Amino acid sequence: MEPTVFIRFAVIAAAALALAGCGDSEEAKVEIKRYIVVSAIDCADNTGLEYDRCVKLLQTAVAQHDKTAATYPKLETCEATEGEGRCERAGEKSYRARVTAFQLTIGPKTAAVPLYAPTTDKAGLRTAANDEILPDTETITFTESAADASHFYFKEDPKKRKR
Repeated sequence: MEPTVFIRFAVIAAAALALAGCGDSEEAKVEIKRYIVVSAIDCADNTGLEYDRCVKLLQTAVAQHDKTAATYPKLETCEATEGEGRCERAGEKSYRARVTAFQLTIGPKTAAVPLYAPTTDKAGLRTAANDEILPDTETITFTESAADASHFYFKEDPKKRKR
């Protein structure tokens, strides 16, 4: 092979490899949307998903809550950890945090997870792992009902009220 032919071949091969890394991949085009909803109706009305799909997603999230939520032997113990009015009966002799809303992730793997009232005095919600989700988060859309729920347990400091 002549050196010029070899060089041309090498340049063409290098250019082809360089261009192979360019362009949009399929994964980059998939948009992931996140919503906070309080019910299947709220989900269907605000996310573009069909009602039956919303029901199935929320049922899965409730099943996850049933399996993984921390339980407490007494209501008082639950409320000491979770906050007053934030617990529900989980069985004859146990209590757990009450589900307040659901986070829907709509994308290649659409899923829902249960959300709980915050254990702090901040407005918002939290995951089972205690990750805060605040109503002013730009990457998550709170439905009107979910925004109301995220403020339900909020204890406003009277000293910080606008006059």
